[in-house]
Amino acid sequence: MGCPLGLGKIIHMDNGQQVQDSRPGQIRASVEGSLKRLKVEAIDLYYQHRVDPCVPIEDVAGTVKELIQSGKVKYFGMSEAGVQTIRRAHAVQPLTAVQSEYSLWWRRPEEELLPALDELGIGFVPFSPLGKGFLTGKIDDKTQFVSTDFRNIVPRFSEEARRANRSLVDLLTGIAVAKDASPGRIALAWLLAKKPWIVPIPGTTKISRLEENLGATWVDLSSDELQRLEEAAGHIRIVGERYPETLEERTGL
Repeated sequence: MGCPLGLGKIIHMDNGQQVQDSRPGQIRASVEGSLKRLKVEAIDLYYQHRVDPCVPIEDVAGTVKELIQSGKVKYFGMSEAGVQTIRRAHAVQPLTAVQSEYSLWWRRPEEELLPALDELGIGFVPFSPLGKGFLTGKIDDKTQFVSTDFRNIVPRFSEEARRANRSLVDLLTGIAVAKDASPGRIALAWLLAKKPWIVPIPGTTKISRLEENLGATWVDLSSDELQRLEEAAGHIRIVGERYPETLEERTGL
């Protein structure tokens, strides 16, 4: 695949469209713009969102290293990167965090990513820890999404897939009843109990949902409960891909 000028993976907006560009000059310009808009002296954690096939990861990491040395960035992170790419970047500038999707209905990071992060001492930030809302139990096969909702094009959110995947929510609900919690809190508590360096980032636009998510920190899952939950979840076949095929190709996992 060719790499047209300006195509990369550091994301910014151009005429209302997302444009991605990981060239060193664009990274520096992006950081300067963020510092000015945020009115801060340094960015705490600077992510490369999606690996850029057009720019060597060593160039990206080296640029961020220079920004860290100059005091404009404190820590370096990557999103949806494969293990070998993470190792190459980490050798140039140590990574503080890697962000990828991870939940009870997307467990591929357990195969290679989590062991590598444990070995390298890199924190893990799971996005969509509630399966884009599905693991809260508030979505079923009858749910209608607004026309602009991304889930309308996600295979895992087809009506048939939602009906089939309900068995995972039923599992969480059974545990939630016993723990006087909610399915979503159990899903988050499972992540929090996995490793101390795992910090999930559930998204929400409502204060009530934020409070609901924070309640996961009060749920204590014993090692036996975790084992039973994982064994039961392991026997459930999840229906549907997590992304449309064209988007799945952009990830490194």
